Amino acid sequence: MSKNTFWVTMIFVAAIVGAFLGPALAQSLSTGAMLTFSVVTLVAIVGLIVWSLSANKSGKKADTAALADARAMRAPEGKARIYITRRGFVAALQGMNVVLDDNAKGQIKSGQMLMADVAPGAHRLHAAMAKGIMANAGAMEIEVGAGEVVVIDAMFEMSALKGDAKLTRLEGAKARENVEATKLMLWEVPPA
Repeated sequence: MSKNTFWVTMIFVAAIVGAFLGPALAQSLSTGAMLTFSVVTLVAIVGLIVWSLSANKSGKKADTAALADARAMRAPEGKARIYITRRGFVAALQGMNVVLDDNAKGQIKSGQMLMADVAPGAHRLHAAMAKGIMANAGAMEIEVGAGEVVVIDAMFEMSALKGDAKLTRLEGAKARENVEATKLMLWEVPPA
């Protein structure tokens, strides 16, 4: 069982337990105490959501011609092509900052991808959540040859108190599926 599946299951179990124990707890508190508790809890939850999303950048979507070129999954002559895709629902709305070779910078949310045409050779990819105080960054080295196409899945995997940005190289049908299912975003700072 993956960490994501585990925590989704735990949240579901907590919701069921809360549904059964919540009414008993509500009856044991006075109306004023319950109202205060509800308001404080609601404000805390809304505050956490606003804080989590505050480092998001809007980003620009690529035009239809660039998207069609990306979905062809062919590298330009003498270059290699790297895709960084992000799918899934864990922290889906929170931006993930992506850095390629310490110079290209972009941000993607779930359902989005970045694409870079690069020179053959070794490249370093780094990904971290925009509000990554309690999250570990992910990094990987990618070796590419001329004409090669590489698809990297960037996901956020949650644990009890923190999460990890996880980078995984995809192959075959899964790689094509991720490229087809995501929108192409433009880099904030394009690859050199």
